Amino acid sequence: MHPVFDYLQLAQLGKRRYAEALRPVERKYGLTRNEIDVMLFLSNHPAHDTARDIVEMRSLSKSHVCKSVDSLTRRGFLSGRQDQRDRRCVHLTLLPGAAPAVQEAQQAQKLFLQRLSRGSTPAEEQMLAQSLKRLLRNLKEESE
Repeated sequence: MHPVFDYLQLAQLGKRRYAEALRPVERKYGLTRNEIDVMLFLSNHPAHDTARDIVEMRSLSKSHVCKSVDSLTRRGFLSGRQDQRDRRCVHLTLLPGAAPAVQEAQQAQKLFLQRLSRGSTPAEEQMLAQSLKRLLRNLKEESE
């Protein structure tokens, strides 16, 4: 098989299986996938707490992130605080009501990664992590 096909198949199948792993959390809490992505991002990256951070680091569309932030705020899962120096910037904080959904989504992430790396040695996982970082860096440089 051609290597390009393998990369594309890995990306598409990985995305599909990851979505399947999170679907029970979506259903249980009545959340969209984008809302879960926003909450997981904020929980997993506490130093990056703005919608701009989410858009840039997760490569999600600005409109989807804004819509999710609005919905999560209305539901009491998220709050926003305006930056003192830049009023256009809003810092987002997960509220206690989001904790059960976030914990279950993090558990789903953990199980997904365990299944994905099944049969790999720690050295192989470390080498893969380095390779993925390099591939991602190369892709980001392509778009600059």
